[in-house]
Amino acid sequence: MPKKRKSVKRSPQPAVEDEVVNQSAHDEQQDGNRGDGETSARNDNDETAPEQQEVEHFEFPFNNKSIVCERRGKSGQPSLIWTHGAGGGLEAPATKDFADGFAEKAGIVSFKGAMNLVSRTKAFHAVVEHESFDAALGGRSMGARAACIAATQEDRTTKAVVLVSFPLVGGKKQDSREQILLDLPDDIDVLFISGSKDSMCDLEQLADVTARMEAHSWLVTIDAADHGMNWKGKAKDSAQEMRRMTGALAADWLDHRDSNKRHCLVSYDEDAGKISCDGWQEGERVAEKAVDETAPPAKKRRKTK
Repeated sequence: MPKKRKSVKRSPQPAVEDEVVNQSAHDEQQDGNRGDGETSARNDNDETAPEQQEVEHFEFPFNNKSIVCERRGKSGQPSLIWTHGAGGGLEAPATKDFADGFAEKAGIVSFKGAMNLVSRTKAFHAVVEHESFDAALGGRSMGARAACIAATQEDRTTKAVVLVSFPLVGGKKQDSREQILLDLPDDIDVLFISGSKDSMCDLEQLADVTARMEAHSWLVTIDAADHGMNWKGKAKDSAQEMRRMTGALAADWLDHRDSNKRHCLVSYDEDAGKISCDGWQEGERVAEKAVDETAPPAKKRRKTK
């Protein structure tokens, strides 16, 4: 019988949470017109675009309303419950493409939630109960924060969280959101998928946080990608393929992960005109390859109390 995990008690953070509805959406737009990758929507109609996954749309009642969901991949119990960020919904490319890529390997249920961290976390619990599944939770940006919180509440038996474009800093004062990660217990494995040019998640700061986390973590770095998982220049038209690749990598990681190989780099090879993935590597952070050595040191962020 799986052991019960005690819920983590958190001190109120009104300065951050009261801003979620307006500020989170603003934060996610820092790297493009829409934080969830809306700027890349035109690529979905490209003739070379990959075949779209079959999607089952359904909803169920929750608090006098309904939670809208999408099911992809293998039928039956999903391998991941997944949600979008604050800057877009289920149709945002960064959310949809990840789910399509994941579905090539395993089943995934995506759900649409409110643009409020507390409400999104409650919706996570509702979907978990509906699906009778809590082993793996995930989301992008604000949805990633909600996944972490839900994983530590209501005696969940979550074993893994998938965090795409986790917003390590945000709000008007660029406060740190690291405490949510530090609260994760050591029996939860964490997969970070982050762009090296994500203005809300400096890779050096993330490395500092993961070194202090009780939970074990893995990192997929997307070289030159921003918070919305977009690419610029010659790589721009390959962004959809890259986002789908991150979903497939996450599905494989949930199925099997090596505690000795925790870093993976995905980049665009301009000479070959295609995406390159180094696979899981041992040793120091692969992410260091993707960091611009000429960039000035990251400013220290003020921590929330």
